[in-house]
Amino acid sequence: MEIQRLRTLYTKYGKVQIGNIERMYGKADNSVKLKIKHGISMSESVPRITSGSGLFHESFEESAAVDGLFHDIGRFAQYLLTGSLKDAELEEKYGIKDHGRLGELLLHDELSRYFGLDNYISILKSVVGNHTEIYDSRYALDLSKLPPIFKEYSMEEISRREHLKNYLIAAKIKLVVEADNFELLQNIVNRDWVPVISEKEQDFITNEAWERFADNLPIMIAEFKKRNAWTVNSGVVLRYGLLPQKAQLRSTLEVLLEQDYLRLVYERAVEGLQNPDPLIYEGYLYATLLVKNIIELSDPIIKEEQRKEAVEKTKKMWKI
Repeated sequence: MEIQRLRTLYTKYGKVQIGNIERMYGKADNSVKLKIKHGISMSESVPRITSGSGLFHESFEESAAVDGLFHDIGRFAQYLLTGSLKDAELEEKYGIKDHGRLGELLLHDELSRYFGLDNYISILKSVVGNHTEIYDSRYALDLSKLPPIFKEYSMEEISRREHLKNYLIAAKIKLVVEADNFELLQNIVNRDWVPVISEKEQDFITNEAWERFADNLPIMIAEFKKRNAWTVNSGVVLRYGLLPQKAQLRSTLEVLLEQDYLRLVYERAVEGLQNPDPLIYEGYLYATLLVKNIIELSDPIIKEEQRKEAVEKTKKMWKI
């Protein structure tokens, strides 16, 4: 099976890159070592979301596995260039927006030949390049139009229809984002990554950050830092809101509830702390209710007005 061959090559490539990092820096951060495992796991979880949602033709599954496997391919080169996984440093030193854009550049040339990605490369590059942020407005599309297109037609049929290509890329980006958010929570639960909760009073969540989270509004970290309204704990609350705020595929949310990930994430985060910030617990409860309400009110694809209704219902329950 082709995806298994690609997984083997990806693992080999990742290990070679980590060896290069260790030669250059004397060591490799555990977070970059986890990227091999993350890529393999994503190549399994993206197809699961594809098939579980009931919105896609079965021919999407292998292509979805390729998207998941390669979405973070730029991370290894990013570490080699900057010595860290901070996208801000990549942009500051090299003018490349983030690891997704770097991955797109790499796939454009030598990596596509190394992995033999001829069947996937034209669309895969755009998926990899835009999975952290939509840089191309053509891919910021109304996904409520997905079902009649993607369930009926196979990947090959859609790829031949030029006017559907942007919808195809937008759908594949959304699937990668879904799986990536879910993987983040899995990593916390498995202790591969643990959010930091400080018990220092000055690191408690600011009212401004909490109010925007409660209103389901985006929190621009850079803006908050300029106004001294950002704290470490604000970031932890955002982790609980991350998936319900971004997720649109109902199957992902249902698995999130079935496996009780938000509660497990909360328990991991506050483990060993004597006085964890109480707002962290409120954030966990709020996110859980939001997930439940989105499921209750949603079609397989969440429309904007339905999401707003779910948020309003949750806010009323909490008298926010």
